[in-house]
Amino acid sequence: MRTHFTKLWKGATVWSWVLFLGILTTYAQQPDEGVASCQHTRLNYFGSLAKNRAARIKYPGDATIDIKYYKLDLNITYTPNYLRGAVTVGLQSVNDNLNQFYLDLSDAMTVDSVKVGAQKLAFSQQDNQLRITPTQPLRQRQNLFVTVYYQGVPGATGLGSFAFDLHGAQNQPVIWSLSEPYGARDWFPCKDTPADKADSSDVWITAPKQFVSVSNGILEQTIDNADDTRTYRWRSRYPIANYLISLAMANYVLYEQTYRSASGATMPVTHYIYPEALTDNLRRTLDQTTSMLDVFSDYFGPYPFLKEKYGHAQFGWGGGMEHQTISSMGAFNTDIIAHELAHQWFGDKITCETWEHIWLNEGFATYAEVLYREATGGTAALNAYINTYMLLARRARGSLFVQDLTDVDNIFESNRTYYKGAMVLHMLRGVVGDQKFKEILQKYAASEFAYSTATTEDFAAIASQVYGQSLDYFFKQWIYGENYPTYRVRWSSGAVAGQTDQYRVALRLEQSTNTANPAFFTMPVQVKVLTPAGDTLITVMNNSASQTFELIVKGQPTEVQIDPNNWILKQVEVTEVITAVNEPVSATQLTVLPNPVRERLTAQLDVAQPFTGRVTLTNLAGQEVVTVSDRLFTSGRHTITWPVLHLPAGRYYLTINTGERRLTKAVLITK
Repeated sequence: MRTHFTKLWKGATVWSWVLFLGILTTYAQQPDEGVASCQHTRLNYFGSLAKNRAARIKYPGDATIDIKYYKLDLNITYTPNYLRGAVTVGLQSVNDNLNQFYLDLSDAMTVDSVKVGAQKLAFSQQDNQLRITPTQPLRQRQNLFVTVYYQGVPGATGLGSFAFDLHGAQNQPVIWSLSEPYGARDWFPCKDTPADKADSSDVWITAPKQFVSVSNGILEQTIDNADDTRTYRWRSRYPIANYLISLAMANYVLYEQTYRSASGATMPVTHYIYPEALTDNLRRTLDQTTSMLDVFSDYFGPYPFLKEKYGHAQFGWGGGMEHQTISSMGAFNTDIIAHELAHQWFGDKITCETWEHIWLNEGFATYAEVLYREATGGTAALNAYINTYMLLARRARGSLFVQDLTDVDNIFESNRTYYKGAMVLHMLRGVVGDQKFKEILQKYAASEFAYSTATTEDFAAIASQVYGQSLDYFFKQWIYGENYPTYRVRWSSGAVAGQTDQYRVALRLEQSTNTANPAFFTMPVQVKVLTPAGDTLITVMNNSASQTFELIVKGQPTEVQIDPNNWILKQVEVTEVITAVNEPVSATQLTVLPNPVRERLTAQLDVAQPFTGRVTLTNLAGQEVVTVSDRLFTSGRHTITWPVLHLPAGRYYLTINTGERRLTKAVLITK
């Protein structure tokens, strides 16, 4: 049984917690740059996780408590590198008679005390867990605020979840956090799971005045202290997952824009940039952010955190991380800006409930890159990105549903989690159509999972509801299955009796299977039949491993294309064409060996009745690149060979043409 903690934007609920706390105490690029940068950041920080598996994976946090609120009051120094913190956690007991609970916190951090108000609580630290004993057992749904006083140097596990670094020619200090997926516990006590969002948060950062300290939400107050430090008080009143709470600190300069939504509401768009990095070119790149907000708001629904802000804080790696309302950025280009911004809807507003469903974050943000490029560059840009992403998605191994959470490289494996995840959305768009796809994304973003968490099944249910038909088959095979279909295509045509311009096409569609992938993929497949009288686009439902379809078209077919608009993650292995008039075909079978071919092509022709014809090899432009002169083919088997090493790699068509009939095989030449 799975329980959702529904934590929507409701003023009374959120503010009651905040007020109660106040009584206790006084945030044109290459088509894969966005993905590469996003993945680069995570893997550079978390690639060493395997060294700490046994100690690190305590997941998914303490199920006996429900987190309501985080307040991080941090005092940070650069010389020496050190953090002193007082973190207040508002929680509610899930169980009755709860006499102990735990928060996740690295053993590298030393806990000085744990208090409720002025009263100290008993605690212990072991295995990166801080176990706390309340003075009296908690009743079910009883609220409690505990403050943990602790200190140390974060990030000692080597995951890089909290960094002290330098930037620029002058070696200026910079400090930042990056907690996804398991790093939040390295620098503050929390319930370390995406499944349990806090209703709201505050981050107070005190540091030397040279630092501009940035976090989630709205900057509520800046205080200059007597000891030459400055305190930045950030508040966020939207629900937030623990790993999305962040800080970034440097001698930033602020480049600011204003976004005006379709409803007329305005919101600051704030870019915190290293002084040496804020060039005119970077300003022009950052200026795209407001137009992206327009595009994504139209496609997904209103920006989720319109009452607070959106922005970027530069940090020390060449990637990005979608911290809520303030993405941490080590690179700035169109794709990564679009990617991290789209995460504000998919990843931040709606967060994957468990890391197994990470494609709901990364696949969506990756496809948003495609949508923005399509919005600004049209169909040509769309096709360029889809061609590239399809190529990379075909390299994916394993199911999109992550099986091994102990290996962070595996969680953020780009070909699968990012590219295949994006192509699943593209295929869904191909199945349901543009309008329904847009409705699905908008309904999902505005659903009961808004400002909460979701699983694949939650998204699939909404998609089916909007489409009006069950899409269970689609999600079962593409999320929980592996690989992709390999189509083998054979077709023939003949004139329809009594009709002068109509032809019947017999199309046989097969999917090759093997022991690693014995199942076939059920998909609606577009078939394009080309004729001198015009092209016909027909969609057939391929729900069998071997299936024959009969199509009626106007004009004599010259070519049949499978999935011409590239909606399906696939491979077309062989296309065999027998285009005939009403009399029998003389050549009964044409075989090409090997196929694909690299050096020498062999064509084997089995002839039923003698005929005189010619053999040609043509490229995709229809140009003959190899021609064998007219010759007599007697009954029996004929073998023809010729070198192809000199030809460019690519797809070709081998054709036997008698003048009255034609037999064609697709040939793939590789290098």
